[in-house]
Amino acid sequence: MQLQLNAVDVFKAAVMLEERAARFYTTAAAKASGQPRQLLLQLSEMETGHARQFKLVLDELAANARGADEPEEGVDDFLQALTGDRVITRDCQIGEGDGYETILEKAMQIEKNSVFFYTAVKEIMQEKMAAGAVDRIIQEEVTHFRMLSDTLRSWRNQGGAR
Repeated sequence: MQLQLNAVDVFKAAVMLEERAARFYTTAAAKASGQPRQLLLQLSEMETGHARQFKLVLDELAANARGADEPEEGVDDFLQALTGDRVITRDCQIGEGDGYETILEKAMQIEKNSVFFYTAVKEIMQEKMAAGAVDRIIQEEVTHFRMLSDTLRSWRNQGGAR
């Protein structure tokens, strides 16, 4: 039997991922100062805002799903496994000696992993009408990747110092 995800499941995962990403950026900001710190704090705030937005969507979806079929057995465990260390992998954890360039590279990897996760999840959703909401999530993650990529390029072009 293949596990089927619905929109409630996807938005549960989205909230978990966005909260974890916010913690990543907050931790990274603690290792930086000046403009790099401000960028990382801004990204943390953006991720926190996304988590709030996705929580509102989740609450609405859950309210509309009341009285529907019981959640499929194993979905919560599946979501936990998918979001646990698949997007913010061990390699993406902030290390003691990580500098700004390394942090940006790790952040870019997290954003790429997020896009991959949401794209894969979209393909196995039961409710195709919720695919538009997942597309919005994907667009947000792509925007973050571009912001990080531009910052890293600028950082390197300036010789690694600001």
